Amino acid sequence: MHAATPGARGFTLIELLMVLAIVAVLTTIAAPAFGIIIGRSQARSARNVLETSLNQARITAVNRGGHVVICPSLNGERCARATAWHPGWILFADLDRDRSRSADEPLLAVAQVRAAGVAIIASSGRLAIDYRPDGSASGTNATLTVCDRHSGANGASTLVVSPSGRVRHGVATPAAASACLAAAATAEA
Repeated sequence: MHAATPGARGFTLIELLMVLAIVAVLTTIAAPAFGIIIGRSQARSARNVLETSLNQARITAVNRGGHVVICPSLNGERCARATAWHPGWILFADLDRDRSRSADEPLLAVAQVRAAGVAIIASSGRLAIDYRPDGSASGTNATLTVCDRHSGANGASTLVVSPSGRVRHGVATPAAASACLAAAATAEA
């Protein structure tokens, strides 16, 4: 056994327990903020994937010289008659222009949101976005609200598809943010 040398210091058990208590308190305080950062990042990622899909649909419609539809889908094969886009969406060449995918119409892309707690809700009445051969979108503005349950209403954002077919970012209205958050809560359950 070695004798303690003068000037050598170590930690006592009480000092170690105090440090662990302080770390636990700081972790408890920081955890919710960390959840908000992760949620916003996941929502931003989902918005970017959807924006890329919308732009892909527009470019494909112009390149093909025909109608291309992007719509929410539950199974990756057919359009869902719903305003919730977070379960997934499809792009397809709409040969018969009925905004509904038939077996003979080519499926161009399939995508979905993979993050729990993130939701995408379309404005009511817009169950699909139809891009024409000139790159324009039929109908009026289509607004897609993207949110995550961690960030709350302040973290909600929108993608707006104008009749010209261009996509822009916006701020969600309180009503749209509330509806999106309700969808995010049910999607995670």
